[in-house]
Order: sequence, then structure tokens, then C-alpha cells
Amino acid sequence: MNKTDKAKKVIKLRSAVDELIHGRYHKLAKKYNLSLEQFHLLIELDELAINLSDEISAPTIGDIAKNINNSQNTVSEKVNRLEKKGLVKRVKNDEDRRISMVMLTDEGRKLINAINEEASSKFLLDSISALEESDIDNLLKGLERLYEKMRSE
Repeated sequence: MNKTDKAKKVIKLRSAVDELIHGRYHKLAKKYNLSLEQFHLLIELDELAINLSDEISAPTIGDIAKNINNSQNTVSEKVNRLEKKGLVKRVKNDEDRRISMVMLTDEGRKLINAINEEASSKFLLDSISALEESDIDNLLKGLERLYEKMRSE
């Protein structure tokens, strides 16, 4: 196998690992009694909150709908279901009471953190830890070199 073929195989395997981790997220969503749509909406809210980084600037139903390419009515229904579970809350905009911003509750934030920890961190840590130490060393060395190469370009 030549260098290009090996590189393509690495890319394919990285993608396969991503799919396994994504599948773990879906399995955990079901474990925590969330539909995949609800789970993805929580993730979207979490990402929007990070991007906006200000509680006052929490996303509106319209912001969320635009980001996930859904209608406002559909998003509103999904938010209602998550609100009933205590995972999100609507907060009226002080300047325009017709506008509601959507925020994760503490319970919603804890759930996202628990799922993230269990799906990626623990799953990946357990999987890597099960490898031979020499394989971990080689993986670490290779990833460090890849990171440095990509960072310098």
C-alpha cells in the first residue's frame, strides 16, 4: 500500500470512529428518554449558547429554526416537549415581550454534560486504554505530528 492509499485509509478510519462515537450519542439519548430530534435540539441549543456566550443573547425559536433548517412551528413544538421535561426554558425578551429566548436549564446542561462525558470521553478513553501501550504511544506520536503539520499550514 502506497503513502496516499494509507492516508486515505486513515481518513476513512477516522470517519468510522466518528460514526461509532455518534452512534454512542444516539444510544445514550435513548437511555435518557430523549428522541433523536430532542437530543439534536439540545446539542444545537448548547452550541448556540456557546457561540452567543451571553445569557441575554440566548437564541430565539427563529434563530434555532434557521440554524437547523426547520420551520419555527416545528422547533416550537420540540421546545415545548423539552420544556415539559425540564431541560429547557423560555425567557421573554425584556425589550419585546412577544419574543421568547430558549435556554438550557441546569438540568438540561447537566444532561448534555453527562451524555458528552459518557459518549465521547469515557467511550474513547476506555477504547484507547484497552490498546497495547506501544500502540497508544504510536497513536499519540502520530496524532501529535498530524496536529503540528495541520497547524502549521
